Amino acid sequence: MFQSSAMHLTEDQLEKYILQQVSEPAAAAVEEHLLVCSDCQQQLEQLEVFTNTLRAVAPVLDREDRLADAQPGLGQRLFGWIRSPLPALAFGAATLFAVFVVPMAYRTDPVLGPPVTLELQAIRAASAPEAPAGRPLVLRVELSGLAPATSYRAELAAGNGDVILTRSLQAAEPPFALFTVEKNLPAGRYWLRLYGTDHAEAIREFGFAIR
Repeated sequence: MFQSSAMHLTEDQLEKYILQQVSEPAAAAVEEHLLVCSDCQQQLEQLEVFTNTLRAVAPVLDREDRLADAQPGLGQRLFGWIRSPLPALAFGAATLFAVFVVPMAYRTDPVLGPPVTLELQAIRAASAPEAPAGRPLVLRVELSGLAPATSYRAELAAGNGDVILTRSLQAAEPPFALFTVEKNLPAGRYWLRLYGTDHAEAIREFGFAIR
C-alpha cells in the first residue's frame, strides 16, 4: 500500500514505479501523489537520471566482460543495483562517469512546471481546450450522461490516429474522472476516446490541443 499525499513517497516506491514493478492501482496512487508533491517529483527525476545512466552503460560493460571471460558481468550487477536504494545508484552512476567515457543514448523529457489541468466536457465547446507544450497534464474527464460503470477504458491518441496511452479510467470525483499524462506532449491536436466495458467502439470522444 502506498502512502497518502500527506506523506512523501519512499525511494523503494519510486524505484518500483520507474521499473514498472507495481500494480496499476498502485501506479495510479504514485502518480496522484506526484501531481501535488514537488519534493517527490524532484526525487523521481534524480532517480530516473541514475537509472537511465546505468541502463545505457551496462551493455558496454557486459561486452567487455564477455571478451575478458572474467567474473560475472558488471552490467548484470549494475541492473541489480537499480533495485537497491538511491545511495547505491548514486555511487554507481558517479563511478561510471569517473572511469568510463560513454555516449549517453537516452533522453529525459524536462518537466518545465507543475501539471496543467484540462477539463474535457461532454458538450463540445466552440473551441477545444488548450495547454502549453512541455508540461505534464491532468485531464478531467466528464462522465455525466454515460451508463454507470465501475471503470472505463481511455485511449489517448495523436491527431494522426496513433495511440499514445491506454489505461483504465475510474471516477475520482463524480461526475468526473482523472487521466494523467506524465510525458511531455509536443504541440498538436489530441483526442481522448472513452470506451465502455462492453463496447468495441468509443462511447465518447474529447478533443484538446497542445500549443
